Amino acid sequence: MRLMSSALVAALALAVPAMAQDTTAKKPKATYSKKDTKTVKATVKSIDVATRHVVLTTPDGQDHAFVVGKQARNLPQVKVGDEVIVQYQEALAVEVNEADPTKPLPQPTEAIATDRSEAGKKPEGVVARTVTLNGTVEAIDMDKKIATIKGSGGNTIEVKMQHPERWKDVKVGDTITAKYSEALALSVQPAAVKTPKKKAPKTPAAK
Repeated sequence: MRLMSSALVAALALAVPAMAQDTTAKKPKATYSKKDTKTVKATVKSIDVATRHVVLTTPDGQDHAFVVGKQARNLPQVKVGDEVIVQYQEALAVEVNEADPTKPLPQPTEAIATDRSEAGKKPEGVVARTVTLNGTVEAIDMDKKIATIKGSGGNTIEVKMQHPERWKDVKVGDTITAKYSEALALSVQPAAVKTPKKKAPKTPAAK
């Protein structure tokens, strides 16, 4: 399975929640990170190249029909019986810091990276997306376990504290940076060659 080409590795790097720290910056007041990776295998049951309709069968016997977008090239190379391997990675990293009056709150950012197989080969590729959001703690209600966050764009949201003990050192005015990343990698493998079973030699009939 060639899911890890050099370009793919670079794209997936965007999905790793790493927050660059200034060597002189103070240690974050609180941090939280979560990462989950799922891999699904399926077999191509049918394919219509003209309409780009594909039906995949997962190991549980369920059929899944969908339309492949035109951005996915090399579809004519896919054959019935080919194995499709899909890997989905999702990550979230949150960091709370003491506010710095000399630094304005950064605006939201989004980065997208893609990689596709060369023309004429079996389809494979990856798309990775990373969104970074920044906000300021407007209020903290430890009894209700709710924190009110005001984003750099002016929007305000209420966040349910999943781990209240991690908020004990956080105060109103602190800044929060959240980085959400996701990456989807796909690879199509040729159908396995079936080796014909050898017939067992016939046992001579007893006379």
